[in-house]
Amino acid sequence: MKNSIRISAVWMLCILLAGFTAGCGGKKADAEPDKQVSGTEGQNSVSDSNDKKAPGMEEHQKDKKDETSGKLSDERLIKDQTFEVELKPLGEVTFSSYAPDTAKEPLADAEFAVLKDGKVSSILDGPFPDNIRANEIFEAVEAVSFPDYNSDGYNDIIIICSYSPASGPEAGSGYREARIYQGGAQGTFTYEKGLSDDTNSALADITVKSVLGFLGADRPLPADAQSSWQQQYVDYVQAQEPGMWEGYRLLYIDDDDIPEIAAFGSSEAIGSIIISFGDGKAHETQLSRLNFSYIERGGLLCNSDGNMDSYYDVVYQMENGELKQIAAGYYGAEDNSNVRLDQNGDPIYQYKWEGKLMSQEDYEKALNAVYDTSRVKKESLVKEFYSAEEIIEEISKID
Repeated sequence: MKNSIRISAVWMLCILLAGFTAGCGGKKADAEPDKQVSGTEGQNSVSDSNDKKAPGMEEHQKDKKDETSGKLSDERLIKDQTFEVELKPLGEVTFSSYAPDTAKEPLADAEFAVLKDGKVSSILDGPFPDNIRANEIFEAVEAVSFPDYNSDGYNDIIIICSYSPASGPEAGSGYREARIYQGGAQGTFTYEKGLSDDTNSALADITVKSVLGFLGADRPLPADAQSSWQQQYVDYVQAQEPGMWEGYRLLYIDDDDIPEIAAFGSSEAIGSIIISFGDGKAHETQLSRLNFSYIERGGLLCNSDGNMDSYYDVVYQMENGELKQIAAGYYGAEDNSNVRLDQNGDPIYQYKWEGKLMSQEDYEKALNAVYDTSRVKKESLVKEFYSAEEIIEEISKID
């Protein structure tokens, strides 16, 4: 009887063990052949899996963009190289320049971003991986410009930065480097490495003007490819060297709705320039020293200045949006190393108008015959100026 009970117990234990084994996957090996999937089914399965992960991937890319934009601290913003500008096809955007965080990485490069409605639209690629240079220390953003150098209807970006070697025999000596970005129909900007390298190799003096010349963008554009006068003025102002100009003013020299820009140099040697617009392009007229006057909406300007007993009046007329010299007079001491004085103690000057020697009275009559001095508006350094950023803002307000 005891043996019978033992046998029954052993038998019941075996049954229980067999059931436990099956419940834990004991039949897995037998079922494996039934789980084979055809090639087509396998592809569909992979595709479904990717489709489910795609939203997560988009979120990851968005998070990465947000993370990157979060690193673009306002504390590193280079204000004089940050602009509100209209870029086709994006419209009104903010182009922002950021100094590198050299405390974390001494060889870090500057960063550049395009912001639309306060949000990062794109962050421009740098010439080096991870935006860390090989052996150069960033010094400054020298210039930024937004031309359409390839005439495709979309704004491109040219950035010029200065660097100095971190080590070696040329350590501490500065040089400039241009980087060129091609704008596209989607509002993206692609770094043109090959073109940038070729440009930097070819040019000894790297400025926006010389880069555009190398790219062939300084040639006249067909009428349907010409950018607006506002954009060309903005491009011109942005291409100027930092610190070269004391400030800017808007003038109306001729009788149309397009103003001219007067730029006043930071020294007498630099002088003043007038930027005007005609025949689809901006024109530059260099004036001697800083002082000039003009007849508002009368189409005339006179560059009157001089020093050391040598003075001049050079008269320009606006023709098709460009200032052309039409007359000039000069007066001063015959020998400014030994100036003769009259009985009242005033210097005795010689007067020449268009190369003809004459009296002071006749000189003034000749000047007024082409330039009515009673109607002039005088420009000088005693008045307030617009900064580069302010003049660009003023230009954008004009319809």
